[in-house]
Amino acid sequence: MAASSLPSHLNFSRLTKGFHTLRFSTRGAGFTAYVWRGEPGPVLVVNGATHGDEYEGPTVLRQWTESWRPSGLKGTVVFIPVLNEAAFYAGQRCHPGDGGNLARSFPGRGNGRVSQRLAWLFDTQVLSQAQHYIDLHSAGAAYQLFPWVGYVTQSGALESTQRAMSACFDTFWCWSGPYLPGRTLSAAFARGVAAIYVECQGAGGVDAGDAAALDRGLHHVLVRLGYVPARGPLKLKRQVERITRDVDEAHLQVHHPAPHDGLFVPSIQLAAAVRRGQVIGVVHGLEGVGASVVKAERAGKVVLLRRQRSVRKGDALATLAPI
Repeated sequence: MAASSLPSHLNFSRLTKGFHTLRFSTRGAGFTAYVWRGEPGPVLVVNGATHGDEYEGPTVLRQWTESWRPSGLKGTVVFIPVLNEAAFYAGQRCHPGDGGNLARSFPGRGNGRVSQRLAWLFDTQVLSQAQHYIDLHSAGAAYQLFPWVGYVTQSGALESTQRAMSACFDTFWCWSGPYLPGRTLSAAFARGVAAIYVECQGAGGVDAGDAAALDRGLHHVLVRLGYVPARGPLKLKRQVERITRDVDEAHLQVHHPAPHDGLFVPSIQLAAAVRRGQVIGVVHGLEGVGASVVKAERAGKVVLLRRQRSVRKGDALATLAPI
């Protein structure tokens, strides 16, 4: 059906059964949602492009919206291929209107800056109705990473559900840790929504293997959570799992910051094992600043590496995980 703007009180449960295209908007911020409504049941929300230069989510979710017409659907499935439209069309990580990082703007403000308004719109109008949530991320254009899936650690049934959801993306490893503010998963945590995020390679493109893993994982989630009937037992691979109590361990932007502006020349490769104190690269100054050697803060595997060679002071250069 044609896209339509939504009143603020819309409830997905009031939609007729079938496929709907809906437009959410408020004061210069908005996104399009594709909704499959089945028999009464829970609501699953999946979005891509929380950051505008991450293309795996939009690629896979677009394919689903064009072809997926499930039979026996129990509940409601909501796909938002591009959450941060302005950043997506600008080809950049953050919103061009205010420079805001949407993944640090939650729960947002209805009368705030445009990134805050977008976060508020998604949180109050969509996430508030969900029982399950998946945010599809990647390293973006400036980085490349060793793909993983993760969640905010907590206790009880929600943690068990999140672990089951993460296990569905069984070709990726799992990296979970404590609550960090501002994220989509932070908003889900506050609302008691079982939520995971998925991180693909990025590097400015879409790896075919990552796209296939997302497609496979989404199918598995729908079956495992009971949205669609199983056609046989799920055959999931054993997943490498890392659960940390260190709030900064999976905070990618704080590791190995560039000591000054310049040209970054790495001396390590993605997925390589690195010793503590090993040289990971050199930042060469271009305006009278000498070269600075950057050494590994800890031992671990390289799970994130800066691909863009131009750096500003403070830009993260690499992340190592103890796996």
